[in-house]
Amino acid sequence: MFDYDTSLAILLYSCIKIDKGESMKFAGMIFFLFLVQYVLSGQQRPQFTQYMLNKYAENPAYGGLERSLSVFTTYRDQFSTLAGNPRTFYLGADMPFYLWNGAIGFSVFNQKSGLFSNSNLKVSYNKVLGTPFGFLSFGGRIGVDLLNIDGLGIITPDGTYIGVYDHKDPFLQAAAFGGAGFSWELGSYFMGKSIQAGITLNELPSHTYSLGSGAYKRAFSMSVFGQYKLFLNEETEIIPSIMIRADGTVLQTDLGVIIRLNDNLFGGFNFRGYSQTSIDAGSIIIGTNLGAKYKVSYSYDFGLSALRTAYQGSHEIMLSYNLQKLIGIGLPPKIIYNPRDL
Repeated sequence: MFDYDTSLAILLYSCIKIDKGESMKFAGMIFFLFLVQYVLSGQQRPQFTQYMLNKYAENPAYGGLERSLSVFTTYRDQFSTLAGNPRTFYLGADMPFYLWNGAIGFSVFNQKSGLFSNSNLKVSYNKVLGTPFGFLSFGGRIGVDLLNIDGLGIITPDGTYIGVYDHKDPFLQAAAFGGAGFSWELGSYFMGKSIQAGITLNELPSHTYSLGSGAYKRAFSMSVFGQYKLFLNEETEIIPSIMIRADGTVLQTDLGVIIRLNDNLFGGFNFRGYSQTSIDAGSIIIGTNLGAKYKVSYSYDFGLSALRTAYQGSHEIMLSYNLQKLIGIGLPPKIIYNPRDL
């Protein structure tokens, strides 16, 4: 999918080729002009190479299916060394909530690309049903977007920046400004012994809110995830997965496989960003347990598109925690008062 991160990177790259010394200034100016004059649409959700290891980040219906408190944090440095490259931080947690026959969770992420910053905070609930074949879950996530553009970082060719800060442009604001609006997702997820699958609907219906002198459009998109767990023996598992993302015009596929040894060491490969008109990168993933409750993993993306000559790969590191304790199991039973002696 020709996503927001890729389009911004191409824009920055073109500016670098024109004038390396002024690349960030021109990139910020051009990007800002697009923001203030048009309604934006595109791939707005953060995309992670290690999507198969943190399923809750993509689908709110996965909450609680690990039957314990689960916490994930991820940092992604995309298109490393490219000026103004996207950098994303994610933190999410979920846990069963048997009082409501389901699970609750929250997620927060911040992404910075050039002069643009997007922060998002959401809470989720999903209901889990038992079936003869596995668990079936339905849920949703809702929250708020906080957008910010650093107008002070823009330098125009005719502007005045000594003593007085003036872009000398009717569209550009010589100050930081932002906007805020709601964001939401709906999801369903099935977990069986060997097969897992889920579908997520984002921003249905599409909606728009103000951003400075322009507007920011939260456009509808969807994703479909599938995974199969193959047990070679007691020590080795092979877990292939697929992620398909789509909006109204483009469909994009990620393919990955993870090999897990002794339920401890794991590694694999991922092929991301493939469609009829684009291809993004191939990835290597490695990870290990840190004791009984923690896992750490790292992935490196090597570019396959024409943009690969302008940056030195993408880096992503993830740390996860699982309480490894069944929450809500073994609680004291309800007290039943007998009125016979009253």
